[in-house]
Amino acid sequence: MLKQTVSEKKILEYIFGIVAPGTALREAIDKIQEAKLGALIVLGNPVDLKDVIGGGFELNTVYSPQKVYELSKMDGGIILSTDIKTIYGANIQLQPNYSIQTDESGTRHQAAHRVAQQKGNLVVAVSERRNKITIYYGKFRYMLNEIGDLLTKSSQAITALEKYSIAIEKNHINLSILEFDNMVTLYDIVECVRMYGLLFRMSEELIEYMAELGSEGRLIKIQYEEIMLNKNETFNALIKDYQVNNEKAEKIRVRLKSLTKEELLDDEKIVSLLGFDTDITNLDEKIEPRGYGLLSNITKISRKDREILVKEFSNVQSILMSTASDIAKLKGVSKFKAEHISKSLKRIKNKTIVDRD
Repeated sequence: MLKQTVSEKKILEYIFGIVAPGTALREAIDKIQEAKLGALIVLGNPVDLKDVIGGGFELNTVYSPQKVYELSKMDGGIILSTDIKTIYGANIQLQPNYSIQTDESGTRHQAAHRVAQQKGNLVVAVSERRNKITIYYGKFRYMLNEIGDLLTKSSQAITALEKYSIAIEKNHINLSILEFDNMVTLYDIVECVRMYGLLFRMSEELIEYMAELGSEGRLIKIQYEEIMLNKNETFNALIKDYQVNNEKAEKIRVRLKSLTKEELLDDEKIVSLLGFDTDITNLDEKIEPRGYGLLSNITKISRKDREILVKEFSNVQSILMSTASDIAKLKGVSKFKAEHISKSLKRIKNKTIVDRD
């Protein structure tokens, strides 16, 4: 999949919101495809389109998929309101400026491409011969995928997402052990961040598949949400633990998502992302976590509580050595909460010992 700009992603979100399975317009398109018919559908007000349309007849009737299907049996185009609630007219001839460049071959698709470019409207062309759906929106063009192909790609993406998720869990277990032993190196962090990068990259791809699948992607969406549960939060904690440039974790996550797969395999790219100087930094360099990851494993404490603890104790080793009495002395932390944190830390210690074995 080609890397997309932010504007292209927004355009696709808009397009899928109109033509994905489960939408009113897609129901009509599916009927047209099943009957092996072609169609040319323009979204917009006829008044605004008067310089590119001619002939046909006015309807101004309430939209229904069945009506659009019946109207597609005629040769001309169909004009719908942008909210897909009104059928303005049918059997309309599109008469765009023929000097506008298009690389489409069929008459229907050429007209659709030119109208979209000239007027900026969304135009749907259903190919009778190829049985394909092409969407034109301004200069943007997108050919919808077959549902079966999308489901296959989504299934493969889910498998890859699970693989990266499992790798991240293993990395976190390993990091916990190393943090308790005070033996974390920059290499360990780079490996963990890399897995997050691959996960987020695959996640972006899967989000697009799900958007295009619409109602057909319900099961995929459930699987996706289960895999991605708390991933942003655990990544943010990792970054806050080990970064040296004090940049917001959310911004680093955005920058990580923008890296290509090749760049994710480049250690220096990730080291730089964390704020380290790539000229003088050694991957074997030992680094000390601040404690955000450790404290994120404790329930019933707020973000503010975690900030207070990190500010007071500075690193994981100091947090681990703290007693309930030490924690209770902190402003804003009650004696009851201090006991809860202390007991939770002991449970985490025991779990880490089990994981090590």
